[in-house]
Parts: sequence; structure tokens; C-alpha cells
Amino acid sequence: MSFEIADVITPGHAGAFTIGERTAGASLRDLPAVHLALLDEPVTAAVATVNADGTAQLTPNWVNHDGKFIYLNSVRGRLKDRNYRARPQVAVMLMNPQNPYHWITVYGTIEQIIEEDDPAQGHLATESIDALSQSYLGATPYPLRDEGEVRVLYRVRPTRIITFGPVGG
Repeated sequence: MSFEIADVITPGHAGAFTIGERTAGASLRDLPAVHLALLDEPVTAAVATVNADGTAQLTPNWVNHDGKFIYLNSVRGRLKDRNYRARPQVAVMLMNPQNPYHWITVYGTIEQIIEEDDPAQGHLATESIDALSQSYLGATPYPLRDEGEVRVLYRVRPTRIITFGPVGG
């Protein structure tokens, strides 16, 4: 697996707001620490999918990763779940809550969908939402379940990453 990492030039520099350096990445850990932190910390992402009519659909979403893949979690039957299944291309944007000029966007493709009621792997969806809940809410198990909901885990393979903001780290 490899993907492009493209860094947008920040204001105050020649070529501001255009792509500057482009590098290849084989792992999310190839990102500069300052950008990887947005994936490691509990930053709520804006996830974009495409509706059946071609319009964009945006949803706030908790995110985690294993260094190779981005993981999203939702409920079977929701609009984003239907969009993920029909059109698996997604964009995941994480913006630093303290600095809106420090962000990362991960473009990718959903490669695997694991439903919580799957006898072999369903536990992964449950474990995922509980880990996300611990990270984002400080509580586990996930306390905001609706009765009868089936959680779904989505594994996203990054295809391109755009970074913006502080350099170094």
C-alpha cells in the first residue's frame, strides 16, 4: 500500500495555499508528528461521502487508526452507512480544535465492512466503538447506543493525504 502525502503551503510563504512538497507514504506513521497527532488525539472528523443523487454528505465522526488504515464506526442503515456501501470513496478531514489552520484530509476507499452481528468478526465493531468511546467520552462501554442498533466498523485504505499547518513537530 502506498499513497501520496501533499503538504499545502501556509500563508506568508511563496505559493501559499498551493501544494508544496509531495512525498510517498506507505504508512500513516510516515506523516510528520504534528499531523499524525490529529489522528492520534480525539479530534472529531468531518467525513464526506457521496449521496445517490451525487450530492455531498458530511457527518461528524470519531476516528482511529492502526498506522495503516483509518477506522470509522457507525450504525447499520444510516445514510452514511448506505453511502459507504454503495460508493466506498470517502474523505476524512480532521481540524485542530485550537488552530483551524492546522488540518489533515485523508482520501480513501472503504475496503472492509464488519457488522457487529457477524459471528466471526462482529466483536471488532463492538470493540471499536467502545475504544472510541473511551477516547472521546472517557467512558466504556459506549453509553449512547439506541436500542437494537447494530454497530458497523469500516476499514479505510488511504489513497491520498493533504496536510496543512505547522511544520516540524
